[in-house]
Amino acid sequence: MGGRMSFAQSTIPADLLCAQTLVSGDVALTWGASTEACGAFTEYQVYASTVFAGPYALLTTIPAIGTTNYTHVGANGTVTTWYYYIIAVYACAGYTMTTSDTLDNLDPIAPELDYVTVTGGLSEIHWLPSPSAETNSYIIYRDIGGFTPVGTVYGRFTTTFTDPTGTPTTGSETYTIAARDSCNNLGPFNNDAHHTIYLTAQQINCSDQLQLTWNEYDTWTAGVFEYQVWADRNFTGLSFIDNVPVGSPSYVLSGINDGDHICITVRALRADGTATSISNEVCLDVNIVVPAAYNVMRNATVTGPTQIAIEWYPDAAADLEKRSVQRSTDNVDYVNLITGPIVIPVPAIDSYVDNSIATNSIPFYYRTITTDSCGIETTSGYVKTILLKGNDNANFTNDISWNDFEITNGTNIEYRIYRDDGAGFNLIATVTPGILTYLDDVSAFVNVVDHFCYQVECLYQLNAPENGVNEQLTSLSNIICLDQGPRIYVPNAIVIGGVNSLFMPVIIFGSSEGYLMQIFNRYGEVIFETTDINAGWDGSYKGSTVPMGTYGYVITFTATNGQVITKKGNVTVLK
Repeated sequence: MGGRMSFAQSTIPADLLCAQTLVSGDVALTWGASTEACGAFTEYQVYASTVFAGPYALLTTIPAIGTTNYTHVGANGTVTTWYYYIIAVYACAGYTMTTSDTLDNLDPIAPELDYVTVTGGLSEIHWLPSPSAETNSYIIYRDIGGFTPVGTVYGRFTTTFTDPTGTPTTGSETYTIAARDSCNNLGPFNNDAHHTIYLTAQQINCSDQLQLTWNEYDTWTAGVFEYQVWADRNFTGLSFIDNVPVGSPSYVLSGINDGDHICITVRALRADGTATSISNEVCLDVNIVVPAAYNVMRNATVTGPTQIAIEWYPDAAADLEKRSVQRSTDNVDYVNLITGPIVIPVPAIDSYVDNSIATNSIPFYYRTITTDSCGIETTSGYVKTILLKGNDNANFTNDISWNDFEITNGTNIEYRIYRDDGAGFNLIATVTPGILTYLDDVSAFVNVVDHFCYQVECLYQLNAPENGVNEQLTSLSNIICLDQGPRIYVPNAIVIGGVNSLFMPVIIFGSSEGYLMQIFNRYGEVIFETTDINAGWDGSYKGSTVPMGTYGYVITFTATNGQVITKKGNVTVLK
């Protein structure tokens, strides 16, 4: 009983909507008015049984087509399960009267959840139709600190729902469902709630890998066959990456590139092959820390008495965060001069000025260290400055010397010697590498210039394969200044009437200011005195030639550098 009989012509069955057990135990039946039009309506026949398979007994007949309810009094429905169907009887020749669906007086049975998945950032719930024929709608619940209704779906065979209020992109969502009949009898919800898969992706620090983790799909009776990782790189479409066994809800995605835009999902495949649950989609722009491929020292040059300028090539393509400049006196032990953030964007050539040294004391070594945001340091080669030293010589020459300029990746081409004799620095000589001294003859400047300054410049070729630099550069030494000191040349004898008959000193780098020459006899008496630098003693005293012998002298003059010079000695008078 309760099935639909198949003949050539059948009437439209009555629509039994629900069988509701009242508090009294009676069961109230409700149906829709018959819509058959084959002939005259005769009656509704209501049948009941306590066994679904029957036999069914006629409870009552109802002659009015507009009557659509009946109460089964004394059914004791609170403890007894009843099954009902009705037949709308018509006086239609050749028609078979068709029974309605068979309903029971129990609340609708909760449907079986099939799977939940994430589509377009929203939770999508799928289920199987409720076995209760009286079901006309479903209530979907989400766990929000307790199961809360989030939607209603009408139709027993409508089996999907998209939750517009859920947020499966921020966490796993849990859902269950209950069935409801046309009389608003709501059955219990399904105890086997299902959870969406929540995927997270985090870049493993300083690597080309993403760490994926997700919660397992744990409520399928058949279980999960495997998980699959899918990814879309740079909008090229989803592609399968790898499968992951059950029990290991994590995966390391390798080989990503800096700047990639990547979207990832995880799929759970049910073991019976009939369902797939997809996680939320995680999209991110990959920013891989690019380590420095090089750090090339470019130059160190003296720019002042206490100042050395340093230059280097940081890797501008790297994700650099800090820079350090270090100094040494032996290229072994380095002290840190500065550590600080690097300028962003990273400059092609970085620089620093060391203002804390005496450039005329010793040569200095420098190196730099760049640090990326992963803390990886890249140390440059070294550069050694030029220290220039010198001496002035009595033969009107200045002797200068210097140490070799040294730089990693550099080859010295020549040294250029510059001199400032009061007219600014001018190139006076060029020497090949390996020659580290120069003797400058300044005799042409006697009694004209006595102060000379020097600076040496190294021309070198920097050829750094690390960054492809190949260029000629120069580095300057410190400046030194040498003074050709005042000199006085005094004859030790004069010959009266001879070639050398006049006693007069030759003064170099001296002035007439404060000049005084005195001649003394053996008794200490001044016999000649002059303040004229161009005047000499002819060996006479008071108009007469002095006797042959030895006479003392004292000569005082002021040098061009302001120094007061006194020369004492003896001169012999011969005839």
